[in-house]
Amino acid sequence: MDPDDARFMKTDRRPGTIDVHPNLNAIVLNYEMEINIVGMGDIVLHSEKKNLKKLIELPMLSSRTDCLALAKEVVNQCDLIHYSRVSEVEQTIFYLKKRKLSHGISKDEKNSKNVPLIEESVQYSSLMDYIELLYEGMTEKIKGAHQIQLLARDSSNLEALSKNETVISALGRVLREDWKRNIVLSTHLVYTFFCFSMYSVFHDVILKCKVGSICMDIIDHELRKYDKLTAELQGGNLPTDSDIPIIRKVCPNSASMSEIPRSRIPEPVRPKSGNFSESNIKSIMEGSIYDDLTTSTESISDKKLTEAERAKRYRTLIKKQENLLRICFYLLLNIAEDENIEEKMTKRNIVGLLIKALERQNEELLILVVTFLKKLSIMQCNKDAMASLNIIEKLPKLLDSSKPELVHLTLKLLFNLSFDNKLRYKMIKANVLPKLINLLSDERHQEVDLKLLYHLSYDDEVKAQFIDSVGLIMDMLLLNVGNEGDQIMIALCINLAVSASNAQQMVKKNRLQSIISRAFGYQNDSLMKMLHNIAEHNTTKPLFVNEFYMVIQEFVGDIAKAVVESQDENFVRECIGILSNLNLPELDWAEVFKHFNMINWIEKALKSNNSDVQLILQIIVLLGTAACDEGCSKILCESKIMKFLIELLKTHQEDDEIVLQILYVFYVALSSDSSIDYLIESTEAPAYLIDLLQDNNKAIREVCNTCLNIISDRSKVWADRIKIEKFRQHNSQWLQMVDSQQLEPEEDEDDDELPPYLNTEYLSTAVVPPLSDMNDTNEEGEGEDNIPEKEIDDFFDQSELLQDFELESM
Repeated sequence: MDPDDARFMKTDRRPGTIDVHPNLNAIVLNYEMEINIVGMGDIVLHSEKKNLKKLIELPMLSSRTDCLALAKEVVNQCDLIHYSRVSEVEQTIFYLKKRKLSHGISKDEKNSKNVPLIEESVQYSSLMDYIELLYEGMTEKIKGAHQIQLLARDSSNLEALSKNETVISALGRVLREDWKRNIVLSTHLVYTFFCFSMYSVFHDVILKCKVGSICMDIIDHELRKYDKLTAELQGGNLPTDSDIPIIRKVCPNSASMSEIPRSRIPEPVRPKSGNFSESNIKSIMEGSIYDDLTTSTESISDKKLTEAERAKRYRTLIKKQENLLRICFYLLLNIAEDENIEEKMTKRNIVGLLIKALERQNEELLILVVTFLKKLSIMQCNKDAMASLNIIEKLPKLLDSSKPELVHLTLKLLFNLSFDNKLRYKMIKANVLPKLINLLSDERHQEVDLKLLYHLSYDDEVKAQFIDSVGLIMDMLLLNVGNEGDQIMIALCINLAVSASNAQQMVKKNRLQSIISRAFGYQNDSLMKMLHNIAEHNTTKPLFVNEFYMVIQEFVGDIAKAVVESQDENFVRECIGILSNLNLPELDWAEVFKHFNMINWIEKALKSNNSDVQLILQIIVLLGTAACDEGCSKILCESKIMKFLIELLKTHQEDDEIVLQILYVFYVALSSDSSIDYLIESTEAPAYLIDLLQDNNKAIREVCNTCLNIISDRSKVWADRIKIEKFRQHNSQWLQMVDSQQLEPEEDEDDDELPPYLNTEYLSTAVVPPLSDMNDTNEEGEGEDNIPEKEIDDFFDQSELLQDFELESM
């Protein structure tokens, strides 16, 4: 190379692996430097590569060091490490920190021969060595599984590991064959697959190896093993179902893990051939499937152990077991995002495993279990399975937990289950209600707690149990009203106000005035609905008069004004409902109707065919209340409202509620001297009352009968017709028989018309003086029910009278 041809020198650094220093608290960064001498035309004249190391010391490393924060600082200061390798640097720092704690070496001991050997950091380039360990003895398997797990914890390695058929097959085989033999080995292997489950793109790796099915077997085994260990420690008897698996067998048509062909085990990592001594054969057989997989070295049955040692070993085993259960449940929860996978878990009774795990004490495990149950509970089949396994009895203790997250998840699970009325009954029976009320003061749980209480308040027999907490709920409502979240609280109060005892508690301490003020201030129809329910009870109406009458007088005008002017139909409906309940003798309804011109508004609402049926019903109820005031009753008669009511009677004749309320308005008007004559003489109300006398609804018949009695006392003309109608109703079977008789053919030829007494129209239209004359004494003695059968028979036996009867009817 001619030096004159060189134009410039170009250097390129390529980062390599990151290691730890064997003695110092330092990171060793391996990198490659390439030096190129470039000439004319960017032609490389000379090139040279060197492998170099950079030492990054961490002198301040201690037991309290934040590994992630330090790793980010190292990456920011060193331009050779890309930010994507933060997790790798964090793992290296964590190893240094752990080494410092376990093998603290002072400067004076650096050259000592007793210094323990420093374990090398895991490297992806050594993956095949880790895999080979999986085919050795149990100790080597645990070590190899742990090192592969450390690699999988770095998310940057997951893609490469997922594509490595050798490692995936090896991990699946060891987990399938040896999961019963050592809980530590199972934990490392399941945790490796758990790292894959954190990303949906790698779920195929788990499904291909059937890891989900194995995890369910592990959970089943460990839960039953826990019962045995507990019984063994306490000296009690084993549960009768301790040997019965909780999970169900896989469908025979589906492939199981045991059916995976041996050919999937990669050849390069099989045990190497060579000189097999007795020790080698023993080591190989220790890790084979021919070993007794049901025998575990982890036991507390050793008679040489003292009670304290057995208890300590028991706690250690339980801690390891709960760690394994957490990883298994977490893995299953991650892959259950696929509905098909979740359905397969359900068929194998994942619900049974989860409910069995609720008996554990580890709160971190319980948080995961309740989260899983909450996810499953939205399906009807899972909810039914939970109900059959008495899940409600296992949940109240979780509400006493010191972990807010566990309490919150338990409330959400209870809320999902509370849509079932049978489970709501079980919640009440399990004494959940007092715990829920105590949690109202915690803002973290308040929203879901109120939703759950709202569901529990559906049942009438439960409403009375809220009586001690109604005051607290009302105070919370008055302090927070106006927020969207308070609609749940208002809905709860609406349900509770249905109970008379709860309604009494609600209006104490001058709360009623605050509710009315806020209802108008926010134009809140839900608050008006609550007031509507409170005003329904006879026990609370005196409170409106005695304790709060002045306030009601003040706000009646506001309510009436809102009825006429408000555009919110729901708000108007509830305002009308409140007015309808105020049947107070002190209230001048005539003045209210005149001052706010409510007559025109009511006429317009009743005349409109597009009005809401519920609004129409509330207006009719209001008219029934207002008509009790004689002055208001007169105003109603002077307007067209009574005629509109008759039109509504025709339109809604199939709606018994509307019909009954209209009849009540007629009854109240007939009871007033100023309006009875108008109804009898100027409307068709009496005719419709007679027609409805034969209605199928008993309540309607009773109101009609009462109204007709009033009309009979007032009008002689209507009295005769009403008497005949009552006779016809009482003797309807006899009249039907007479109508059905066939006449002689010759009589039909001479006269086509039926005799008047057989004409059914006559009984509903004719006025018959002879009948009334003959039965004056009968009318006085009998009352209103019917004419005695004997006198009727005698009457029809008299031919002369019968002729007069016919002539007058014609």
